[in-house]
Amino acid sequence: MNQINFDAMSDAQLLSYVRTHPQDKEAFHKYMDKLSERPGVLCTTDEEFEAELQRRINSSPGQG
Repeated sequence: MNQINFDAMSDAQLLSYVRTHPQDKEAFHKYMDKLSERPGVLCTTDEEFEAELQRRINSSPGQG
């Protein structure tokens, strides 16, 4: 049996694989690990949320 290299897959490829192979726990855990490695933003107030939203709008591609 061939060993699948989940590290070589893009996030989209790995998600697609996990969706079509729900019994593959290794793939699921690898995908969850990839998600948990992404930087997150914690907004605890409406003001923080508004500021983060404005920052993302202003830095989106095609602006300027």
